Amino acid sequence: MNSDYDTFPAQVYADSVLAPDLDIYKQHFSAPLHAINLAHGAMLAEQHLLQPADSAAILAALLKIDQDRPWADQEFDGSFEDLFFLIERELGRQVGEETAGRLHTGRSRNDMEHTMFRMQVRARLLRLLDQYGALANRFLARAEQGIDETVLLYTHGQPAQVSVLGHYLGAAIEFVLRDMTRLMAALEDVNKCPMGAAAITTSGFDLDRDRVAALLGFSGIVENSYGAIANVDYITGSYSAIRLGCIHLGRLVQDLVTWTGFEVSQIDVADGFVQISSIMPQKRNPVPLEHLRLKLSLAGGGADQIVQTMHNTPFADMNDSERETQAAGFEVFDRLDHALPLLASFVEAMKTNQPSINQRIQKSMATITELADTIVRTEEIAFRPAHHVASKLARAALSNGMGFDELPWDLFAQTFEEVTGRKPVMDKTLLTRATSPQNFVAVREMAGGPGPGALRRSLDSYADRLAGLTAGMDDIQKRITQADEARAHVVSGLIAGET
Repeated sequence: MNSDYDTFPAQVYADSVLAPDLDIYKQHFSAPLHAINLAHGAMLAEQHLLQPADSAAILAALLKIDQDRPWADQEFDGSFEDLFFLIERELGRQVGEETAGRLHTGRSRNDMEHTMFRMQVRARLLRLLDQYGALANRFLARAEQGIDETVLLYTHGQPAQVSVLGHYLGAAIEFVLRDMTRLMAALEDVNKCPMGAAAITTSGFDLDRDRVAALLGFSGIVENSYGAIANVDYITGSYSAIRLGCIHLGRLVQDLVTWTGFEVSQIDVADGFVQISSIMPQKRNPVPLEHLRLKLSLAGGGADQIVQTMHNTPFADMNDSERETQAAGFEVFDRLDHALPLLASFVEAMKTNQPSINQRIQKSMATITELADTIVRTEEIAFRPAHHVASKLARAALSNGMGFDELPWDLFAQTFEEVTGRKPVMDKTLLTRATSPQNFVAVREMAGGPGPGALRRSLDSYADRLAGLTAGMDDIQKRITQADEARAHVVSGLIAGET
């Protein structure tokens, strides 16, 4: 390798860029490169742009090269630029340079590389969607179990109203499904094939772009050839969707951190998720939640890094969007590959602390909204004076350190008469029922509410939506699997001289 600056590659360029780039190429892109070589070679043969003997020799040699992997331990030595040229050189050794050179008819590293990138992002998006689907399924199962588990919900950091765990998790399931929908939309954009665009403007050869796309499992082609090598919205769209998902899951994790705190004590953490202190015997630290928050923050930040890397870059084929950036983006998927199963398992294992929850419901008077509503219905007065009765009652009770379960009937009757000028129709039994957590939930059967009927309908609809998303994912994976099988069949036939 040359150590001066007059012959390619300069040593510093080789050390800083080309050698690390070869490692990335070998780690992430050797399999897509092999698939592209086979698909393009098969298409050239079918279009009679390769003679049968040449196509058979090339395809057989490509299979042998992929099996032997002579490049696996190859260090960068300056005699080639990247894995593409290394494999082309090896192909030339096996079939002759002139025959090997015919494989590159009508294509460029430009369209090849963006096809490789899309194939890898596609595979990772499918795996991520599968992880999201598993997360949603486990959230659904825990929500079903939590239809009757009372929880205290907070707004602005303060106790607000009563609900059930299933209702709370339903809100999380909804954003998970929306995030899956965004990821599916990104996947549909990714799943288009740039092959045939060549360097920029296609070529004068009679290539069949759709055939190559089909043999690689794509749903179609990137139609505009300049866009095929210049557009990066398949990258920004994918990582933007991922970043949003990280933000949304991170907010849920932060809520769970609050719920595990001693002062709130809303959920008990399973022992398998608790770390102890090295000095404080009483400590039960739900450390996995901190790791989840960190992993989601790092993944979201990594996704944002990829999006921002595209900012103010030329609208052209350029290295800013290529292997180094792609490899950095794959680390985002790796982090989520650990985070999503951990979050799913944590939620599956968590238990609500009902004594603590009930105590806080009573002390915070979190069911008092329903008292105001019951006054409206029973006393036949407007909501505003009913709200005024409830508000005065709450202030009086809280100032005396009383919870709803300690509220004297006389205090309610006195407060009602002060506001309305008459005695209440409500009796003590109705007051007790109106302010109970169970009644608060049971009467909220409006669509989207926590009442058991409404909640079951919601959970059923979520399951249906998840099934639809899963079916879409399965269709894409099935297309890829069928394409792999078809490509292998076509290649074996061409090698055998059967087509």
